[in-house]
Amino acid sequence: MKMDPDLDQLLCSRYPTIFRDRHAPASRTAMCWGLCCDNGWYALIDTLCCEIQRRVDMTGVKPVVALQVKEKFGGLRFYASGGDEYTAGVIWLADHLSTMVCEECGAPGVQTGRGWIKTRCAAHEGEDLPLDRTVPHVEDDFVDDLRPVSPERLRAWELAREFRLPLVRTRGWRHIAHALEAVIRNDIRHNNLPGVVMHALDESEGLRFHWLGGDDRGRVAGMFRLAEAYASRCDRRTGKPRS
Repeated sequence: MKMDPDLDQLLCSRYPTIFRDRHAPASRTAMCWGLCCDNGWYALIDTLCCEIQRRVDMTGVKPVVALQVKEKFGGLRFYASGGDEYTAGVIWLADHLSTMVCEECGAPGVQTGRGWIKTRCAAHEGEDLPLDRTVPHVEDDFVDDLRPVSPERLRAWELAREFRLPLVRTRGWRHIAHALEAVIRNDIRHNNLPGVVMHALDESEGLRFHWLGGDDRGRVAGMFRLAEAYASRCDRRTGKPRS
């Protein structure tokens, strides 16, 4: 499966550095195969690349170059070189958020299937994400397997359990917040990310998070920025990206 040629070309023209190897030989890059996902992820990839390029232009970090962009197990895989922890955070959230975005149309959806997993909404033979009710927080199944657990690891799990985003009242942005909460909790739990403290949430002009903590290299800042930027493109009611 590949993105339509006109959308592929549009991304390449907007971000010539990121997609500079789009037509390079297979011996050099997997980008020669194009963007191997459906059109529903176009807005997410466009937002991702916009934030990556903005970071590079503002800070002068090593340019980010896409190595491969594809769907795998119902989620986006955006492999790239260059960048820093900020761009890594942006990519990490985009990859996870894609598992809640219909690959065909961009509406909020869920992963379906067993042998071949896809992310689809009900209109495309999948299932709509339940935006009208609060999406339950995923609790951690921590089972003591009798192996010694360090105090540092136990503290990380405690910090992950304590982290919660404020309730997002805008229906069409709830899947974005759910993905953001999941990746931050994962990084606290498994990747030594310091705790993050939420102070406020503003939904008046757009989705804006006010927070403190996290790392000092920009990874968490990248995650929050990607969430806010993608929300600005999504309809407040349906969650589907506006054309």
